Order: sequence, then C-alpha cells, then structure tokens
Amino acid sequence: MKIDLRDLREGETEFAFEETPADLHITEEDTQFAGAINTRLVVYKFGDSLSAKGQTNCLVRPECARCLEPIEFPIAVSYTFVFQKGRPDQMNDDDDEMLIWLNEEPGEIDLGNDVKDYILLELPMIPTCAALPSGPCERYEQDPQELLEYEREKTHDPRWDALRALKENEQ
Repeated sequence: MKIDLRDLREGETEFAFEETPADLHITEEDTQFAGAINTRLVVYKFGDSLSAKGQTNCLVRPECARCLEPIEFPIAVSYTFVFQKGRPDQMNDDDDEMLIWLNEEPGEIDLGNDVKDYILLELPMIPTCAALPSGPCERYEQDPQELLEYEREKTHDPRWDALRALKENEQ
C-alpha cells in the first residue's frame, strides 16, 4: 500500500488498493480472509500539510468459538492519518496512531502496516455465529452442558476408572 508523496498534486488525490492478506503481512494465524482486502484512500495536500482518510473493506472467515463451524462476516474500518515532517529529537515514543512521521525529504510511504493494525483491531476476539445476520446455527442453540455430556459419553479414558470406582462406592 505504497504512496509516492512526491507525485501528489495540491488538493485531493484518490487511491484504490486491492491487496491480499499476504501483501499486508497478515498470516492465517491471525485470521482467514475470503477474497481481497479493498482500500479506498484520499490524500489531502495543502502546501506542506498532508493528511489522509481511508476505508478498508474485507470479508473474514474465522471459526465460530462455540460450534467451530466456519463463519463469514464483513469488516469495514475507517481511519485518518496525519503526516508530519521533522520529528523532534526529544520525542522518543508517541501513542498517537493517527500521526505518521516523515523524513525531511518525503518519498514513498507504505501504509500497509498501519492499515493491517486497524483491520486486526476490528476482528472480534471471540467470533460466534450468533453475530451473523442469519442467526446462530443449531449447535449454537444447544445448551453447553449437553455438548459437554455428549463429548464425555463419546470418549472413555481408562486412566480415570479407579477414581470412578471409588466415587461409585461412596454413593
């Protein structure tokens, strides 16, 4: 998601990017995407002042945290960046994710990592199929205790037989 700042003309300049998760260094460990990551960015240049507004849209395909079925839902994230020349020496760290420091002679800038951060922050920590417009699946509606009982009936671990026998003798 590279922009050559030397080629910008005064006023607004629009950019459109269609990137893959690999282009933005997003691994499958982070999440799986269904299709491309589309970004529309408008850069404003007025004299030495530079800023940008953008929106990224994509479709993610995580597993439901409850039923483990793959689910698909859209992500739309908006952001604003302010570009500033000449970072002061005494300024070591800044917490403003909107502010991007430029070298004295601005050249090409890559906004891929910044956009990646916005996308990853928008992902739900615990995705469930209940959040889908179509509603939850049948397994989601099931009581979690029923699911656990089903799993217990299905698996038998012989290491627990001695403890199980003691428990049954007490009753």
